[in-house]
Amino acid sequence: MKRKLTHLKPTQHSAVELGFDKSCVSQNAIKVVRGLQSAGFDGYLVGGCVRDLLMGRKPKDFDVTTNANPEQIKKIFDRARIIGRRFKIVHVTFGRGREREIIEVATYRAMPDSANKKGFRGRSKASSTGRILDDNVYGTIEVDAIRRDFTINAMYYDPNKETVIDFVNGIEDAKTKTLRIIGDINLRFSEDPVRMIRVVRFQSKLGLQVGESILAAIEKNAALLQDVPAARLFEEVLKLFHHSAAAKTWLRLRETLLLYYLFPQTVKCINQEGGDKFESLILSALNNTDKRVGQNKPVIPAYLFAVMLWWPFKTEFKRLVSKGVRRNEAFWIASDLVFKQQSSSVTLPLRVKGPAHEIWEMQSLLENRIPRSIERLLENRRFRAAYDFLLLRQEIGEVSKDIVDWWTEIQDCDFHQRQSMIETTVEKGRGNSNQKRGPKRHPKKGAASSAAENKIASKARNPTGKYNG
Repeated sequence: MKRKLTHLKPTQHSAVELGFDKSCVSQNAIKVVRGLQSAGFDGYLVGGCVRDLLMGRKPKDFDVTTNANPEQIKKIFDRARIIGRRFKIVHVTFGRGREREIIEVATYRAMPDSANKKGFRGRSKASSTGRILDDNVYGTIEVDAIRRDFTINAMYYDPNKETVIDFVNGIEDAKTKTLRIIGDINLRFSEDPVRMIRVVRFQSKLGLQVGESILAAIEKNAALLQDVPAARLFEEVLKLFHHSAAAKTWLRLRETLLLYYLFPQTVKCINQEGGDKFESLILSALNNTDKRVGQNKPVIPAYLFAVMLWWPFKTEFKRLVSKGVRRNEAFWIASDLVFKQQSSSVTLPLRVKGPAHEIWEMQSLLENRIPRSIERLLENRRFRAAYDFLLLRQEIGEVSKDIVDWWTEIQDCDFHQRQSMIETTVEKGRGNSNQKRGPKRHPKKGAASSAAENKIASKARNPTGKYNG
């Protein structure tokens, strides 16, 4: 029998007995809780930070919830500002530069349909598909717990009293590593389709068990991702692949329809003959990303999208060249088209498109080793990313090992050794008039469409059953 979460009574627990390590809690988050309580309001840590503390993980972000409205919160703290329209919250800022930390503070929310009911204040608006466009109906802590997405994210922690309040059996679910959705699954997905992506992320990152009913609901509602603003999905994609479980997340996404709505061009190429090589390249890149995250090394969105869109770009580039378009012009047309098509699903900011384009542009220069370009390449700030990309391509046979070994060696040479290697390259290159050159900058731009290609079976499916260019 399906349990009725709305009828559960809250239970209070000792954070110490639950094994919470308070030293892992941000001092600034504690200051915010104390500030709210000193002003006569409630103040609790809530969501992922509480879940992580319960599961023995060190939280990275801290969210606070309260019965104070955004305007009241802003008056309590010196460096606070109200942000958001769909979901209005307050950012309380501490420190500056690299020491800066932002604590998000949200007012207790009620169900959207409570807007005109007695005891609730605020406004709400939904789209024709049920997606909540305005989620600013304020309520009590009890209804705030019920309207959250997952039980493991609906626990409230008071770090001053060292108590945890649980309304929906979230503690038990966290202990058994079970992902359970609060309320009607299809309704919660229609209210915010991004919750489907969060299911996959938590399943991969935290090793949670996900019931068949949730997986079936994702299958049924995946198309709702088309209604989510593409800019918001960009942030969600970064959360999927830049948080230590990128490779696992990819494999989980491959079992759902979600991947198609996030990377339609990528799915199309994987489902073509030879697409297994492309997927190998993606998985190698994601495994490397996981290693870098584990070593606290930086990862950049541009590299992620350069990998994901490499095969669509290469396919379009070859198609244009086969039609007689000059290589340098084909390069720019193909990259612009692929980026534009991707942005219709997941927005690509200029800060991502520019570096990703440069990583692609440097590939032919690295392959051809044009002597006059070598020094500039080594000094280019994108060199390391382009070199790493070259390594991935060598793994799937796109680039010879000799070329990769040459670039690996020259990075460790002193000035004289480097000049000797370059001169040797000049000697070998003489008489080779067919050497390809990298694309020139700022050619005349145009538009082109992708060619239709053959489809093979794949777990990452196109819900229409067709793959049209």
